[in-house]
Amino acid sequence: MKKIIIISLSILLGACSTVGSHDRPSSYYANDSKPKGLASDSLLGENDQKINELLYYQVKLPPKNRIAILKLSQDNHWKFYSNDFTSLTTSLVDGFISELRSSNKVYDASFLPAMLVPEKRTVPTLREAAARFQADLLLAYRTSCNSYNKYRFIDPNETKAYCSVEAILLDVRSGIITKSVVSTQDFVAKKQKEDVNFSETVKKAELEAISKSLLEVAKQVNNFLSNVAVIGKIPN
Repeated sequence: MKKIIIISLSILLGACSTVGSHDRPSSYYANDSKPKGLASDSLLGENDQKINELLYYQVKLPPKNRIAILKLSQDNHWKFYSNDFTSLTTSLVDGFISELRSSNKVYDASFLPAMLVPEKRTVPTLREAAARFQADLLLAYRTSCNSYNKYRFIDPNETKAYCSVEAILLDVRSGIITKSVVSTQDFVAKKQKEDVNFSETVKKAELEAISKSLLEVAKQVNNFLSNVAVIGKIPN
């Protein structure tokens, strides 16, 4: 029995992962003759000059930054279903923002005001919206959850599922995506006495998994910020 439990736990932990893009090495910008800025945010097409500007542009940020957060997915978290769900959703958001604000490179991390979010979400329109909020960075993310149906056949009151958070960090000044992260967390949900139905059980577990994924995303972002070049600072 112990061997079975150990194997099961190994499978569960192995399915939890966070993968982020790697930072560029400083040697990439050793050639001073390369373009220093970006001319336009329009469609590039076959414009080699603009393509090269994007490829060789070195992102530099202020010593302290504001991060505007934008959630792209429209999944329903049952926020107003009960006080429990309101508390869970609030805790999820607070933990995510608190982790971002814990960086000494961040003076503020807040959701982009809804009235600024354009209907047509393109890089140029989102940059403008973030700039109006005076944000240095835009952190956009979306969530998704899926269940393994076969577990319901074993126990109708238990399910196994996973939730993923896909995120990108965009430099508002240049439009460059400086970081991408995908974090996936597994969870097992078992109906409790206080749960009205099994859907409530699953949704609570999903919120917990999303919360863990968002925290991993925030940690990856903070790690990137701790190594990024600073505007006006001469590199060693």
